[in-house]
Formats: sequence, structure tokens, C-alpha cells
Amino acid sequence: MWGSELRGAGGEGRADWFLYLLRCADGSLYTGVTTDLERRLGEHNRGRGSRYTARRRPVWLIGAWRYPDRASAQRAEARLRRLPRREKERMAVDGQPFEGVPFRGPAPHRFCPHCGSSLQTLLRPGDAHPRQVCTGCGRVHYRNAKPCAGVLAARDGRLLLVRRGIEPFRGYWDIPGGFLEEGEHPEAGAVREMREETGLEVRLTGVFGIYMDRYVYQEEQGVTLNIYFLAEVVGGKEQAGDDAAQLGWFGPEELPTRVAFDHARLVLEDWARWMGGRGG
Repeated sequence: MWGSELRGAGGEGRADWFLYLLRCADGSLYTGVTTDLERRLGEHNRGRGSRYTARRRPVWLIGAWRYPDRASAQRAEARLRRLPRREKERMAVDGQPFEGVPFRGPAPHRFCPHCGSSLQTLLRPGDAHPRQVCTGCGRVHYRNAKPCAGVLAARDGRLLLVRRGIEPFRGYWDIPGGFLEEGEHPEAGAVREMREETGLEVRLTGVFGIYMDRYVYQEEQGVTLNIYFLAEVVGGKEQAGDDAAQLGWFGPEELPTRVAFDHARLVLEDWARWMGGRGG
């Protein structure tokens, strides 16, 4: 799903190396180096990648950086391992370069939507970001973030979360929210998602924060822009929706560890600190 450009075909017959970052089923992070990300990810998910990941499957590839040789990749891995967990997660969520090496992520489109020719990822002169360029008509395929909205609704200092009943991350806890409909205002989308997933009506009281992430599931993949609102429950009947398996209320010290999506983990950490700062 990460595309052939993430196999390390270097020049003059040599193979480039990738430093990669995995998220394990228990929420922990794992780093490694390889010349073929797709093959290595498959090995980890078959229990043949390492003893650590074999006990924590499935794993997801959340970030990668490309280096010219194995030694460079291994030196970078040693430095990446020393970073705090939160900083690693932030690098993956924001797609940050590491020590001057650009972040590598999934390419959601392989063919030009205008002429059908293949797309090639290039860093054009004068451009700060790699772009997908059609090899036929030369059009640039710009990749924009998909807007999402979510709700942080607390009662007696406890936050309402939903256990996902569908993939991706089936069985993991998540914040009520989702993709916006075309033309839908983020506030309206947040209220709608809350109603659909929990059965509750809410009144939004303010914007909590905006978080970036990378959504990857089967053939659907891309960057998401996630807007989170604070809210209070004003009505409705608490009941898990069709996409949710369970609802639960959690205090700042009770938040689950199996959380869907990397940015949601950051949101919950920020919410817990915010609650602590205001005395619960």
C-alpha cells in the first residue's frame, strides 16, 4: 500500500535503505531498517520480523525515511530510538523530516485522473514538497488533507469514547467523530457524528484543537485534518451506533491504551493535561 517508490532501488545497482517506524497492536512503537518496506512489514505481521513485534501483532507502518546506505540508516535509527515517544508520534502524524531526510508516506493514486498515465513522485525545482506528476500529460496531482470533526464531551470529569465496531482498528477505543460530508460545516459534522455514534445530542462549547494524521486502510489513504470540539451533552439517549461496539466514560487517569489512530492518542494526552491544569 506504500507503493513501489518505497522499495530501495538506488543508483548504480545499489539499494537504498529505509528507517521505518511501526505502531504495534498494544500502542507501542518499534523502529528498524530495511531495503523493502512492504516485504518487511509483511514479515512483522507474520511474526517473523522480530520477537518484540511477534507478540504485538498486527503492526502498522506509520513513518519511513530513506537513506543512501545501511550505515546511515542505522545511525539515524539509533538517534530516533532516543527520542521521547510523543515526539516520534508527532513526527509520524505531521510527516516531519528527520535530520534533513524527507518523510516518506503512502501514495494514494498511481494513475492520472485526466489521461490515465502513471504518476511519478518528483521534487520539482522551486517546490518545497514532492508532488505526483503525470508521466503523460505533465499535470501535477495535488494531494490535500481530508477534513474531519470530532467531539470531546465530558461528564463529571469523564470523557466519552467509543469502541470501534468496524475496521480499521476494530475493537480499539476512539473519539466520536469522522469525515465531513461535502459542503458540511465542521460544527455540523461534529454534532452529526456524535449523534450517529452515541445517540447523544451535544452543544459545542469551543474548539479544543486541530490535529493532522495519515489515514491508511485498504485502497483508501491520505492525510486528514482533524478538528476537535469541546461539548456538553444536552439530550438524546446514550446508545452505541452501528459503527460502534461499545461506549465508555473515562477519567484523565483511566484513558485506554488501545486507541485508534495516532493523532487520537495525542488528543487524549492533551485533554488529560488540560483537565489536570483546570483541576479536573
